[in-house]
Amino acid sequence: MKLRTLVFALTILVVSAVLLPVAPASAAAGDLPAVLDFRLEPLSTVPLLRAEPIAAQALAAADAFGDRPDSPYRFAVPQQVAATCADDGRWEDPTPLHRVWRLRVVAPGALSVNFGFADFDLPPGGRLSIYPADLRGPDDERGVRVFHSGDQDMLGQLWTPVVLADDVIIEVTVPTGSAAPLLRLAAVNRGYRFFGEHPAEKSGSCNIDVVCPEGDDWREEINAVGVYTIDGIWKCTGSLVNNTRLDGAPLFLTAYHCNTSMQQFANTVVVYWNYQSPVCGQHGGGSLDDFSAGAVFRATYQTSDFTLIELDDPLDPGFGCTYAGWDRRDLAPASAVAIHHPSTDEKSISFENDPLSVTTYLDNQVPGNGTHLRITDWDLGTTEPGSSGSPLFDPAHHIVGQLHGGYAACNNDLSDWYGRLFVSWEGGGTPDSRLKDWLDPLDAGVLSLDTLDPALPELAVDPETDLSFSGFAGGDFSAATGVYTLRNVGGAALDFQVSADPAWVVASPAIGTLEPGTETEVTVSLGSEAAGLPVGVHQAVLSLHNLTNGMGDATRSVTVDVLPVQPGISAVAPNPFVDFTVIGYVLPTAGPVRARILDMRGMSVRDFGSLDGVVGPNELAWDGRDGQGREVAAGMYVLRLEAPEVTLQAGLTRIR
Repeated sequence: MKLRTLVFALTILVVSAVLLPVAPASAAAGDLPAVLDFRLEPLSTVPLLRAEPIAAQALAAADAFGDRPDSPYRFAVPQQVAATCADDGRWEDPTPLHRVWRLRVVAPGALSVNFGFADFDLPPGGRLSIYPADLRGPDDERGVRVFHSGDQDMLGQLWTPVVLADDVIIEVTVPTGSAAPLLRLAAVNRGYRFFGEHPAEKSGSCNIDVVCPEGDDWREEINAVGVYTIDGIWKCTGSLVNNTRLDGAPLFLTAYHCNTSMQQFANTVVVYWNYQSPVCGQHGGGSLDDFSAGAVFRATYQTSDFTLIELDDPLDPGFGCTYAGWDRRDLAPASAVAIHHPSTDEKSISFENDPLSVTTYLDNQVPGNGTHLRITDWDLGTTEPGSSGSPLFDPAHHIVGQLHGGYAACNNDLSDWYGRLFVSWEGGGTPDSRLKDWLDPLDAGVLSLDTLDPALPELAVDPETDLSFSGFAGGDFSAATGVYTLRNVGGAALDFQVSADPAWVVASPAIGTLEPGTETEVTVSLGSEAAGLPVGVHQAVLSLHNLTNGMGDATRSVTVDVLPVQPGISAVAPNPFVDFTVIGYVLPTAGPVRARILDMRGMSVRDFGSLDGVVGPNELAWDGRDGQGREVAAGMYVLRLEAPEVTLQAGLTRIR
């Protein structure tokens, strides 16, 4: 079969709709390529598409010139092709219920191959499988990639993860009699470095594998970081980030310079999770089996070198991914940790134990234009090309920036620069140029947010406000109630308990279980013991506990003001007064109250008319003026309050 040229124009799509969940692609047990399920025709009968050989020397020379501190890291070279199920490959019928189509792609000299399908639409029950031609079994470490109907992105396309082979089968299986699949292969991307290279070409030996003990305190943040490819050609590092909804929206933070046209190419993104060494110090042996394909552009800002995308499939819980926290304050951390993929190899961790400085990019002057954080030199580990876009964490485990570039490497003490999250928060002032709209969709105004681990049960309590009640001594307090909503924002069930000290506060339900994503209302009231409280202000502490792991434990205060049974004037302050005084009084029943200021002869000086009186404490203010707004003379006056069941009086003294 001859190679044909295809003019492949990617459409720029602005997406604002809510993402609809679809099943993530995976090669699960019982979901295997047809070649492992059925007896197919010999491999020699499968039509061949032969890609151009890789020009290794020319590529190495170009990379030596192009790998600057802030240049994207190329790992593959593309070749445009045109192949469809209708016109290319070969169909066969291994059973009366199944049809299978195969095309063999050979890329001489390639370390890996990935594909771009300009059209991808399978009928129900169909699947696409991509695997090495000499497949060794369902767990072939070189990669077995399986996709289904619904795995296409919002443009109707599919960009695949790599298979670590230069001889690959593209296979489609559909039920007999189903609609014809729409499959148009547009790009064969041939890897020449990054995945599958010789161990001698791995990242520098000073890098610290995240599986090493140095990473123990950072396990949650490590699980947020992934390495990704763009357009099947370029690659960088990035991180999932948490948002104030705590809803696990798959927002992914990386660097602007990794692809300056991410608005156009977000749908081509493939993120690999858990690509890390299985043994400390191995600097290799990582698995590429956990991946997410396809994303939607959200925001970017060149000045602070950030880009934010949102993956268009929900994450497989089996990946164990977390969502990193962040801090948007104008601070320079006292130390920092970087989690990254050096040369986009297996994940590493680096430590800077000295204070960071605020500078201009690639400049040491403080504060410069204030857009970047400078790492003077790494104390443990380093970064490399391919680490670009990786998150920088402060001592509180919050992201404060992402790697823009620098000169750090093993065996040197040179600097790196990170675009500041503080600057990216407001960015260019629009939703598509700042982080604010996406990381704080509730407009909560928080300055920092912790890492979210959806696999762990976590308690959230709303509202954050305390409770306050009042009533008469010895009275019935049963009507005094408040409500808190308890939510499980984690990924596993939790047991909760609500208790109070002292015991005159009662919570119902006091114990219970919350499944992931569920909530319940807890009513807080004053028990019968409240009737025995003496006159005065009393406070209790309400404790809301996550009994499973303590995540999200909270406290609220409950205050009750116990009033005297007898009505009366509770306070006059100040008294004597010059310009202003406030009179507090207590009523046994609600109703109208006539309030007047009288002089010592009993003549009315100021008539406030009829006021609305409430049960319990009330207040009235007097500014020392008569009914015509004139200041009264210094001297003694009487406040008279006439309520339905009581008349109250208090003496007032005005001084000059």
